[in-house]
Amino acid sequence: MSQNLTQEEITTLREFKRDLFNLYWERFGVFYLHVMPHPKLEIGKRGLLNAEKESGIVLVFGDKAVKVLDSKPDYLFAELQFGSTWEPTMIPWDAVFRIYDKFQNSATQLRFLQIETNTNPEESISKPKSQKPEVTGDGNVIRVDFGGKRNE
Repeated sequence: MSQNLTQEEITTLREFKRDLFNLYWERFGVFYLHVMPHPKLEIGKRGLLNAEKESGIVLVFGDKAVKVLDSKPDYLFAELQFGSTWEPTMIPWDAVFRIYDKFQNSATQLRFLQIETNTNPEESISKPKSQKPEVTGDGNVIRVDFGGKRNE
């Protein structure tokens, strides 16, 4: 998928995602970032759990959920709160898939790239795939229904 993009197009896509993130940060009180699994995605000691390793993770951004925020050309660094723990999080712009506000008045789906920049071609040729351990249960994942209307 990413083979079809030139380096200039990849850079433009990263800049667009960064600008869009900055706009959401300035204009919305709370918003969400859906981040797909990526080799350079780092979520402190927590990492990705269970199904998140396949479908990604939705991260909350708002004044109470973010302690530190630093937007760079290739990635976003933030200290995000997971329960009562603050985790240093590095999100490559290539991994950002969706951005939407709390009430889904504004939602954007973007192209995500699972590429590593500055990789050695010999390393990615053929590595034996390790078998995934069987995982049961959902762990400590909070599921939120953003359906909007409720029957009360």
